[in-house]
Amino acid sequence: MADEGSGALNKMPIQLDSASSVEEFGQKVSHIGREWYPDYPLFPWCRGQERSEWPLVPRLYRGTAGDLNKEYEIREEFCTRAPALSDYAKLSDDRVLSKWEWYFVMQHYGAPTRLLDWTEAPLVSLYFAVRSNRGNFPAAVWILDAWSLNRTVIRRDEVIPPADAGTLPTDRARVAAWLPDRFKKGVRLPRFPCAVYPTHTMRRIGAQRSCFTIHGSAHHGFDELARRRKHATLVKIEIPSWEVRQVRDSLESYGIDETTIFPDLEALGRVVTLHWKGEALCRPDDSVYARLGRSKIHGVGVFAIRSIRSGTKLFNGDDDGIIWVDTRDTKPLSQEVKRLYADFGIFKGNRYGCPPNFNRLTPAWYVNDSRTNPNVRCDKNYEFFALRDIKRGEELTVDYSQYNEEGPREPA
Repeated sequence: MADEGSGALNKMPIQLDSASSVEEFGQKVSHIGREWYPDYPLFPWCRGQERSEWPLVPRLYRGTAGDLNKEYEIREEFCTRAPALSDYAKLSDDRVLSKWEWYFVMQHYGAPTRLLDWTEAPLVSLYFAVRSNRGNFPAAVWILDAWSLNRTVIRRDEVIPPADAGTLPTDRARVAAWLPDRFKKGVRLPRFPCAVYPTHTMRRIGAQRSCFTIHGSAHHGFDELARRRKHATLVKIEIPSWEVRQVRDSLESYGIDETTIFPDLEALGRVVTLHWKGEALCRPDDSVYARLGRSKIHGVGVFAIRSIRSGTKLFNGDDDGIIWVDTRDTKPLSQEVKRLYADFGIFKGNRYGCPPNFNRLTPAWYVNDSRTNPNVRCDKNYEFFALRDIKRGEELTVDYSQYNEEGPREPA
């Protein structure tokens, strides 16, 4: 099988492509499979990622200097506490889970590992790519030739299931260095990732047709291999942000939903809720009554862009919430930053109520103060309502004293 991965797509280490529909995506993956494996019943491995720009880096190596000692501590705590919280301590034949099997369980439950999840089911990977993407950015599915990867890294044209009792000891030895025993002294990981198959100890591993790559010491191992042009073929298929929603809807119409990916009652509850509640199909201007403009009262204000009836709830969709910052924590800040708290913060008991980030200031934070003739009221939940009928073009004003205590308007 030394040359089964050769072909037109193998000339470059990484190729970029795009797909705007489930059908187009399926056709492209099928084409890749035929090119890579013309003579063998093998499947490209697929990995869906919510953001196209995210690199192929495992959780342990994201945003931290994760190393083997830190991983030993994580494995120790997880494997010590997990048996009391799960049914995975022993298998049906009373065999205790191996270190590889525990490692696969850790990955599926979100613990930091050096594993990356892949699947042999392309539509499953596509669902992971669009599942939580709200259309802010393009998603992507990576396609990997796992056999070519292992041909480069372990010099074997094979993907080994290291936790399978039936695997030959000589084959298990080829990948043993990627998962050393906990707290073993003097261990050095191999540098690059290799591909392994898990045993199906969990229902979701089987349902997702899971497979894994396990990173070595190089945090960006796939990138390094690509730069050296020594790597199994990788293709990234990008899903444009404006197509994410319709791709997700199409997948659900094909029966790919939460229960496909997570076959349990919790997932069923999410599916039933979504089906009955539905996702609101509305335009961005629905229930929008105002926008920012130059104020005669103070700086920037909020002005009605349509007639508003008394009692109407304003600023629907503005649900980012409020965080509370102690005024003492603002003392070391520069004067310009302090002014953000003074201009926009809600003062209560030596705390400022603010948006989660000042970059996310919405029109509600710009409503100006009027103690004499406000046309908007604010309730105890910081929701705004029209006090009376408001004409188009009229500035919205509120009595700050309804929800803002008297206090310093600038941190001391």
